[in-house]
Amino acid sequence: MNFDYFYNRQSEMYNFIRLPMVLMEDEIFESISIESKVLYSYMLNRMGLSYKNGWIDEDGKVFIYYTIESIKDQFNCASEKANKLIAELDIKSGIGLIEKKRQGLGKPNRIYVKDFMSIFNNMELKNQEVRKTKFQKFDNRNSRDSNIESQDFRKSEGNYNNISNNKLRNNDFSKGQKPYGIYKNIFLTDEEYKDLTNELGSRISEYIDRLSSYMKANNRVYQDHKATIINWYLNDQAKNINENSTKKMNYDIGESL
Repeated sequence: MNFDYFYNRQSEMYNFIRLPMVLMEDEIFESISIESKVLYSYMLNRMGLSYKNGWIDEDGKVFIYYTIESIKDQFNCASEKANKLIAELDIKSGIGLIEKKRQGLGKPNRIYVKDFMSIFNNMELKNQEVRKTKFQKFDNRNSRDSNIESQDFRKSEGNYNNISNNKLRNNDFSKGQKPYGIYKNIFLTDEEYKDLTNELGSRISEYIDRLSSYMKANNRVYQDHKATIINWYLNDQAKNINENSTKKMNYDIGESL
């Protein structure tokens, strides 16, 4: 087959799903298949639409609907394979990235998509508790910690340097912030993410990834990521208004001539 190239803005004309690199690279997720990881990415993609539709339970948790028929259509597979993919992700039979809630006879299950990054946040807090206990127990911590530290913790941390780096560790997870963006260097609370969604709508991922890439490429640090994103968005809006006004003025002048 002879496929053509993308030219200029043709590259923006398609919808894509995002498959987080951590799902492919970290040993925590080795037990699930590539197809299950792709299915999870599809589910992540639906979360924004669910939020807009108001599919939020009484505890504030967002859920989606994803039927076996939909999986069969998207993966061109039989029911047995579709159920196997779900089972790999499910909290009861698999890794725990999704949780199904029955709605009753004839109604589709609610599916709660779990935050794949939360396990690293919990691991960080657990490590802090371990270090605190060791400090209290041993006077000579500096010389002995490297010999007594849990091998499990060292293995998990060492394998995921891109996420568990110093900048991520220095972030105050006690504030409830979560990492977002291509490089997971944008930190927002659930409330901040909700505010940004209300302000930016479907463009929220675009602006988060834009800031994430900019910070990574230029080694920049911002104190308030929500405020920075909103500032960029308002500046873009003002720029568009000015450009449209200029175009209209030029058009009117041409008409009068």
